[in-house]
Amino acid sequence: MKFTVNTTDFLKAINSVDGVISVREIKSALSNLKIQAEDNIVYLSATDLEIAIKTSVASVVGQKGNASLPAKQLSNIFKNLNFDSTLLSTSDNNDSSETSITDASGKMDTKFKVNGIDSEDIKTIPVVNESNVVEFPCQTIREMFRKTSYAMAIEETRFVFNGLFLKPEDTDLVVVGTDGRRLSKIVRKFPKQFPFKNGAIIPHKAVREMLKMMEGKETAKIGFIDEQIYVSSGNIELLFKLIDGNFPDYEQVIPKQAAESVRIAKTDFLTFLKQALISAEEPSKQVRLSFSKGNVNISSSNPGTMMFDHNMPVEYSGEPVTIAFKGDYLNDVVKAVDDPEVIFEFSSSSAPVLFKDPSDSDFVSVIMPMKL
Repeated sequence: MKFTVNTTDFLKAINSVDGVISVREIKSALSNLKIQAEDNIVYLSATDLEIAIKTSVASVVGQKGNASLPAKQLSNIFKNLNFDSTLLSTSDNNDSSETSITDASGKMDTKFKVNGIDSEDIKTIPVVNESNVVEFPCQTIREMFRKTSYAMAIEETRFVFNGLFLKPEDTDLVVVGTDGRRLSKIVRKFPKQFPFKNGAIIPHKAVREMLKMMEGKETAKIGFIDEQIYVSSGNIELLFKLIDGNFPDYEQVIPKQAAESVRIAKTDFLTFLKQALISAEEPSKQVRLSFSKGNVNISSSNPGTMMFDHNMPVEYSGEPVTIAFKGDYLNDVVKAVDDPEVIFEFSSSSAPVLFKDPSDSDFVSVIMPMKL
């Protein structure tokens, strides 16, 4: 294998695919990138056995071939190269041979040598039949993921919470995230129906990679390949397994009515909430909201160390009530609202609290209060 590539472009390609590699994997196929040099194009692939990712970069290929190189070392090398074009070459056609990395122009007398392993241990993404995929607008999906992904769990024992639930309803798509203590749901209309009729739970790692690959792109494609989900956008492709299991009935969690509804200015509230989090006791980071006539008091404390207290005027005329939240949860949902105001709906200090975006009737979030 032998090819010349733009140093910056190749580093970008590495960064596009190395996100699926687990930091726990050391000196194995799962810690390596697969490099395939073909006709004036080089493909980079990585996998953790649950999700595979592939991208490409334009190159001048002198000799076709494959190599499998450690991702972390390769990334560190290319971050620190000080020449524009880089020559990568293996000593022979043996996939496990040594790969040298040098200045393609020959002006810089710099050389790295990296040992690889058998590239066949890394399974790449097959060529996909275009008739098996559906095109959809990237920015709509990115918005839906942004407003729900913070609520999904990571490494919980209930694995169905470790991702986002996507359910088509005709040409509408429902996206829900929950960790059992909070929930966010959003609905958007699309030109075509998504290909998973009964719903699909996309793992959090795939959600993260989809958000990254769709940034700045107009459209992406999605479909089923070998009982896995295939997603592509630009020159990046993903193939991943869905989370197996039944997602809970999320509609039962969302309160159908509430005794009180309060609009709060988002920017001001976030400012005082961040101040309250400084004083909130670990690990719960509890923040208390005390509603009274014309006012909400935002407070937190770390007994024996410090406390925070601020009164914020609001239009409220109901009975006094104090609700305790995990502060980080409160911060996440308020940040997800795009309107200058956030609607809080509640009935008591122990009932689920509903959060709404005044300018987006198809978005709703729920947080279970903490015990006072």
